[in-house]
Amino acid sequence: MGRIAKLSPKVLDLSQALEEFLLAKQADGIVPASLENYRFHVETFLKASPNLNTYEAVQKAVIRYFSQPCSPGYRNIRLRHLKAFFNWCVSQGYLPANPVAGIRPAKEDLNRIRHVPLEALKKLLQQPDKRSYAGLRDYCLLLVQIDTGARPGELFRVRVGDLNLEARELYIRPEVAKTRVGRTLVLSPFTAQALAKFLKVRPTWWGEDVPLFATENGKALDRSQWAARVREYCQKAGVKVTPYGLRHTFAIEFLKEANDPFALQRILGHKDLAMTRRYVRYLQEDVKEIHEKATPVAKLQQLGKRAKRRL
Repeated sequence: MGRIAKLSPKVLDLSQALEEFLLAKQADGIVPASLENYRFHVETFLKASPNLNTYEAVQKAVIRYFSQPCSPGYRNIRLRHLKAFFNWCVSQGYLPANPVAGIRPAKEDLNRIRHVPLEALKKLLQQPDKRSYAGLRDYCLLLVQIDTGARPGELFRVRVGDLNLEARELYIRPEVAKTRVGRTLVLSPFTAQALAKFLKVRPTWWGEDVPLFATENGKALDRSQWAARVREYCQKAGVKVTPYGLRHTFAIEFLKEANDPFALQRILGHKDLAMTRRYVRYLQEDVKEIHEKATPVAKLQQLGKRAKRRL
């Protein structure tokens, strides 16, 4: 690999810097899905910002880029990935400072959490054709997502050896987990039974390296493939669900029953309680709406209004 030109008034090769950055991240052991995210967000910025020949040009491009309207959550995702990339550029001497350092994160609202009604989930689970390998795989993958709240990217890479049907457990290996910390997920008896049927139709000649939820040719599913299949099932069922919405739904339903954010943090694999608290706040907002409708005080007010109409 050729040496990247350091910052000068005229030359700055961020495209080549990106390749070095991704190699450094890969050496740090980052999961493939995260590598893809870094590449996507940095390349999206670079494509939208041609002629980045000087640091001043990069600064102006950053301001234009983050002035474009988008959802608060997506804005923060873009900001997080670009900040990490530019921090690395600064550490390597390719930039004098991080051009996004002054860009503040947007205040995210709770609408980003997509809680799917249980009726919609039931309709969704009725769509895969369980008589085929792909249909039974999709059915089981949906069940596991709903049952454990695991990230789709993690489930794409689990192996048959990570599954313990007798104990009803699924192990997310450290190299698979987004946070690089392994964890064990508990499966319901119903999900374990469905997985037992699925294992019987998997080709016996597949090796141990073939993912549990592999495609028909033994390759790992990816996010775009899975999103397209879920979208197809949603159209047939007349519901609106995203793969990540299944994770959100598990979190909300778990908190409703268990009311234990610390346990939820461990199950979801969050590094800290910051993300978990968002589900708590979402649930609190939901409880407020229910309370306003159900509180006896509201009913007493209505009784008072009716009493005034009496002669």
